[in-house]
Amino acid sequence: MEKIKNISRFWLILLAITVVGIFLRTYNFHDWLRFNADQGRDSELVSNVVDGKASWPLLGPKAGGTEFKLGGAFYYLEIASAKIFGNTPDKMAYPDLFSGILCIPLLFLFLRKYFDKKTSLLLVTIFAVSNYAIRYARFAWNPNSTPFWTMLALFAMHEVICEKNNRKFLWAVICGIAIGIGVQLHTTLLLFLPITTILVFGYLAIKNIKMLKYFLIILVVSLFLNTPQIYGEYQTGGKNIKAFFGGVSSKQAAESTLVNNVLHGSSCWIQGNLDIVSGYEISDKCSFKIGSHANDTWAFLLGTIFVVGGSILGVGYIRREKNTDKKSFLLLLSVFTSVTFLVFLKLAFELSVRFYLILIFLPFFLLGFWFQFLREKFKDKAFYLALVISLILIFSNLFFVQKYFSELAKYGKGEGGNMDVTILKEAETFSQFILKNSSDTEKVEIDGDGKFLFKAYKPIRYLVGRSHLELTQISKKPPLPAQYFYLGTLKDKEKFSQDANVKILKFEDYGSFTILLLQNNKGL
Repeated sequence: MEKIKNISRFWLILLAITVVGIFLRTYNFHDWLRFNADQGRDSELVSNVVDGKASWPLLGPKAGGTEFKLGGAFYYLEIASAKIFGNTPDKMAYPDLFSGILCIPLLFLFLRKYFDKKTSLLLVTIFAVSNYAIRYARFAWNPNSTPFWTMLALFAMHEVICEKNNRKFLWAVICGIAIGIGVQLHTTLLLFLPITTILVFGYLAIKNIKMLKYFLIILVVSLFLNTPQIYGEYQTGGKNIKAFFGGVSSKQAAESTLVNNVLHGSSCWIQGNLDIVSGYEISDKCSFKIGSHANDTWAFLLGTIFVVGGSILGVGYIRREKNTDKKSFLLLLSVFTSVTFLVFLKLAFELSVRFYLILIFLPFFLLGFWFQFLREKFKDKAFYLALVISLILIFSNLFFVQKYFSELAKYGKGEGGNMDVTILKEAETFSQFILKNSSDTEKVEIDGDGKFLFKAYKPIRYLVGRSHLELTQISKKPPLPAQYFYLGTLKDKEKFSQDANVKILKFEDYGSFTILLLQNNKGL
């Protein structure tokens, strides 16, 4: 009975941690949903498929900075979600939200493959409130669900290679599904997951040729899930794969020297791990110089100790580990991490902190190695030291989550808002203004502040298009239409109010931005 009580208490604690994680990932999900140009473009495509206006796409979104298109899994998941829950932008984001939530129990199982229950529980609690994990679970974007599919692929792969597992076929199928979807979500996974799989099963096949049959199962399942992309390549004569290699070549041409790549890539590696585990972001683009800012410098130095020290400890624990399954799991993670690290060095100056989504589990293993080191040095007191460190990291993350939420809450108030990020409530407000003031026409035009319009135009075009109103950007060539909408800052409204060439007929403010209905007075 005592054992049953202990088990129940433990799972209740894990459930409570998961509930907290769910709350932070879903709080004001609709209104605060990030809804930039990419999301507007994707929503338009998905809605057209759901409404029967377009066929299911063979390919997915373009990889950043190239003409290469990923597989269509991201769109297929959004389409399925829109069909089940509703054809609206927030419902299309559910696959990324759900995968972000499922990462909490999955990471716990991931950690339990090596660490004890108490250590795994402390680590997953930090993850549940991770500012980094929460930010990327709260909107629709193809890389956002890569943490789930990466961890599932590695977890399933280890189940296949475990000596005592009797369900190797089932886990090989699951691994194939995870890889088949994962490689369609981000270009890096198109490299890292297949390379890791080939290296692992190539080594195992040398010792036991029978392991190749599980590799073939994984290969067949993953290729089957990529059938639309393969068919698309056949139709276009390999045009998309040529764009992939062309993109790789262009990125290589822009690289700096080997030394600079190593320094910048290592710096980014440290910053990514630091952000995931503590919520402290030094620079989204990894641009940082020691001494440029005191807080950033101290954070970077602590991050360096954390990452380098944890990596050294991890290597030591792998060498000393006697349990075959635990050792093989750490080795599997080492292969994947090493492949990622080496390729990231090659792409050092193309990196940003978001690239570390696929390694979201890594800092928690590094921290777990530190906790294990404390246990060896301080025995019984080690748990309390680990608890204090965990509480510091939990409160650090909650501080940055609160700061993030506060910025979102300010969007519709006073000077709130962000030139680089449009949220759904903001786009809906501007869209409703356009619809209310366009009742007697089927087509309207919009102009605006270039930087803000770049982010907001496609989302607004999509939303007004749902009411069958066509919105187009004004041509830069004169003459201007008699009436048009203008999207910009409050300063733009002040500027137009003093311009004799235009008249402000109506306007609506949202935070520090405004939408204006302008009348062109030129020639009148």
